[in-house]
Amino acid sequence: MKEDQVIEKLIKEKVLDDKSIYVYASVKGGIGGVIGTINGLVLLSVYKDVLYIQKANIDNSYGEQLAKIHIPDMKNIQGKAGLFGGKFSFNYDGKEYKFKLPAKAEKFVDFFVK
Repeated sequence: MKEDQVIEKLIKEKVLDDKSIYVYASVKGGIGGVIGTINGLVLLSVYKDVLYIQKANIDNSYGEQLAKIHIPDMKNIQGKAGLFGGKFSFNYDGKEYKFKLPAKAEKFVDFFVK
């Protein structure tokens, strides 16, 4: 699937808003619950004040929704974006979430860290 098609689908399904804050990432370490059972890629997208975590497929498409997180309730948000990739982590509802980000994830990280 082309990235433009994915973005259009995300907007239509109301898991991405006009700010286009999203990134493909990989789960880093065990989170537990549904997300902890997923190895590989996830798609992180923001719609208003909600962060959606969905299983990502190798063709840029996405599948099952793994989590719906209310952003104002996220704690200990940390992120770093760089030329060779970055990281993003936070605590929510007693669980720690950690992700490895690709290069060029500055817009995503800046949304949460600034």
